[in-house]
Amino acid sequence: MTVLDRYFSEFPFAEIRSDDGASSLKICTYSYAYPSADNPHDANWYRNILVCVLPAFKAEIEEVILDGLILSHFLGELHDFITLKKSSVKFEPTEPYFDLELSFNSRKNVIVKGSVQYPAGWGAELRFEFDTNLTYVERFYKELESTLKEFPVR
Repeated sequence: MTVLDRYFSEFPFAEIRSDDGASSLKICTYSYAYPSADNPHDANWYRNILVCVLPAFKAEIEEVILDGLILSHFLGELHDFITLKKSSVKFEPTEPYFDLELSFNSRKNVIVKGSVQYPAGWGAELRFEFDTNLTYVERFYKELESTLKEFPVR
């Protein structure tokens, strides 16, 4: 078992994947970035590992820092998307190493668009797009919800 596998087996993670399983984006949250912080701005940063898998490409980015307040807001937006109150939703974290947009196409499939910068902070930016379905989006939502239960916004 690799170190990365250990993280994904021991800590909460959320995955959005394509219908055919060839593409995915996984976010594993493993700790608060500043566990002893006493203000909501610093206390709600999480350390994460991001894995983006596309045909013929895999990026594993460690130390991606996500803001729990932004993640919580995205969860609300994602809920509205799943319940068809919104036709698209974007996740744009404060740290610009990746972004994600989900929308419906004309056949009511979900299109996942995004980008990943690798190496994080100074590398090339890869833009990607794949089809998925609402079942995988719902699972992604539940997994993100589990992450926030394990690491609640403080």
